[in-house]
Amino acid sequence: MKLNLLPTTVSKGKQAKSGIVFSAIIAIAGAIVAIYVSTSSSQALAKAKTDYDASVGPAQEAYNKSIEADAILNAETSVGLIRNASLAEAMIKHNDVYPQLYDSLLPYIPSFYRVNSIFATPSGAGTSTITLVGTIKTYQQYADLMLAFSRYPGLTSIGRAGYQKDDEFVPNLTPTDQIGIPHKPSEAPVPEDKFARLSYFESQVQPQGYSGVQNFGSGTDNTRGAMPEYSLVTVTLNVNKDLRVPLPRETLSAAGGGASAAAGGGAPGIPAGAGGAPGGATGGNAASTASTSSAGTSKKGGKKNQDDSGD
Repeated sequence: MKLNLLPTTVSKGKQAKSGIVFSAIIAIAGAIVAIYVSTSSSQALAKAKTDYDASVGPAQEAYNKSIEADAILNAETSVGLIRNASLAEAMIKHNDVYPQLYDSLLPYIPSFYRVNSIFATPSGAGTSTITLVGTIKTYQQYADLMLAFSRYPGLTSIGRAGYQKDDEFVPNLTPTDQIGIPHKPSEAPVPEDKFARLSYFESQVQPQGYSGVQNFGSGTDNTRGAMPEYSLVTVTLNVNKDLRVPLPRETLSAAGGGASAAAGGGAPGIPAGAGGAPGGATGGNAASTASTSSAGTSKKGGKKNQDDSGD
């Protein structure tokens, strides 16, 4: 057994000396940190004051320039110049509106729909109406038109009209027809008696040579209409496309440089009143009238329609 014969005061004395040494080290470290923080803060403050003094001059100069620029912009000559420049920029930008609209629509026109004309007009702020006129043959194609154009992005509503249904049907029985021989609505009932039926078919007018129907066989570039057994169908699309145009007359005659446009009128950012836009596409007879409230045309059909249909 090992006996500890040293008094307890000896170990406590060593602990006290160690505590004093550590306290002194901590105090010295704290003083160093305090001196560093104070010095860096003073340097940062001095630098901030220097930067502030250096920026006062340029800031005052920039403020003076802004006051001068405001005075120039508010001058009567500057207001007119800015308005005219904005008008020219808007008119140049609007040149591509209608071609882009037609280019975006063409991929959605089905191949069985032979288009004679396309016509687009603005119908309000951010909306427009596209009218297509073309020919189809069957009632199934008439139904498929709705499905084809319903895929167009931005479409809000669609309408169609013009199909002339003339398909054969089985008529009710009559004293002269106890069989119910199918015939078209545009044709008279077919007699049941064989001799009467022979006379019926002999009385039917048979076309001879070129009939000249709807400009087919005319040898001209005029728009071809609906061939026999075809129907001329009009499709109307309401889409979310802004086709409004800037109106130069109202803009140039304006006294100020306001940027508001009347509902359904000029393009955004241009002080203009209500008006239409040039931009329909009519096959064969392409008539463009560029005015502040009229709608012109650009050619799509014409000779191409003649080639597709086989003159």
